[in-house]
Amino acid sequence: MTTGTLFQSVIHQVSYSAVRRGARAQRADRYDLSGQAGGRERNRVGVIPLSLAANSSSSAISRDAQAIVGHGAEIPRRRNSFRHVRDHVVPRSTGDAAASVSQGAEPDLPSPSSGAPAGFVANFVRGLRMRMAADPNFPFKLGAEVCLDEVMTVLVNIGVRGNPLQWALGAQLQVLCQMLTAAVNDIILVYCLAPVKQDGLEAKEKPKEPEIAHIFQEGDFTFAQRIGCYLAKGRFYALVGAMSCTFSMALALLLSGQMELFTPVYLFRALMTGALHMGVSANTRYQIVNGIERVLYSLLPQNAARLASVGTRLSNNLLGAGLWIVMTTLTGLA
Repeated sequence: MTTGTLFQSVIHQVSYSAVRRGARAQRADRYDLSGQAGGRERNRVGVIPLSLAANSSSSAISRDAQAIVGHGAEIPRRRNSFRHVRDHVVPRSTGDAAASVSQGAEPDLPSPSSGAPAGFVANFVRGLRMRMAADPNFPFKLGAEVCLDEVMTVLVNIGVRGNPLQWALGAQLQVLCQMLTAAVNDIILVYCLAPVKQDGLEAKEKPKEPEIAHIFQEGDFTFAQRIGCYLAKGRFYALVGAMSCTFSMALALLLSGQMELFTPVYLFRALMTGALHMGVSANTRYQIVNGIERVLYSLLPQNAARLASVGTRLSNNLLGAGLWIVMTTLTGLA
């Protein structure tokens, strides 16, 4: 190897080492790997390497810095605008629902014209609210009446049929039918004899005189109105009793396999027994129960009045069971 060749090789190696060191320094400045605070200049968004500041003019640095800062300043504006849209732009249905909730509007119940089942349920719920507004103890009275009658029905069937675990399927279905019929009758009796209070909307639209619910209801009612109430309730309960008794007896015969006994005479007896039981016996007894409870709740504390109310309704159910046996014997339905 000649001296010139050796000299060129050394110069080539030195140049190659210098180029590598320069490239390493530029990468360190670019990716902030040098760890020296004085090797770069910072702004509030981007990092401008010191080599860029040394190799560029002041105007170029200013333009680059403004470009970087401007690009970084666009991001907060977009985020703010996105946050604004996210907070205030909502789907139409959600906005309508939120507006209705914020205004305190209550959801409307289905109108009777929307369908027979929906209209019946809407009227029943509205009637419950009106009765609870007139008498806060109405839910307790209704629950006590239904529970007492259901327990008595089960106990009577146990006394007649024996161990419930040994009942046949037909007997079990008959007992369930009796319990269902008793629950429906109890709800109708307590519901229709409870006083009501008109809600604010109805009072503003069509104010009318208060209607009497039972003959002992508090209010300025005449004697003729009280007698008329007893007769009107009697006619309504007689119709309900005739239908429920006929249905219950027919279903009991069907489940027991004795449908041949359901003759026109049997049908007439079932209609008469049910009408007498609900129109005369139950109407009279539950009118008196409502009068007794009015006195109890006006004189006694609430807990004591409720306890006395349960005792009164239990005695009424026992009396009603005895009168039912008497009426089935008189009509020949037994």
